[in-house]
Amino acid sequence: MVSNELKPYKITFAPEATEEIENIFLYIAEDSPQNATNWYFSIYDKIQTLKIFPLRCPLAFESRYHDYEIRHLILGNYRVLYRIQKQTVQILHIRHGAQERNPF
Repeated sequence: MVSNELKPYKITFAPEATEEIENIFLYIAEDSPQNATNWYFSIYDKIQTLKIFPLRCPLAFESRYHDYEIRHLILGNYRVLYRIQKQTVQILHIRHGAQERNPF
């Protein structure tokens, strides 16, 4: 019997993405610890939605500089840059929308 359910993707974080999340959290917390906490949980929840149909997000500008696709998920002023490898979504970077787009 074949299941019609989609198998969820696994989410992993590149070390750079983990560091960027921490730095953004600390920056926001300087003005408002509560806003920093809200932002952290919001971005975590949004990233978890990539477990189902991560191809829904468009290709990112940075994709043109790599031999693999990079997609981005938008959360307020932030872009979550990620790539898909088989059944894994790897979070590569978290960037503020005002940051210059570069190939990293």
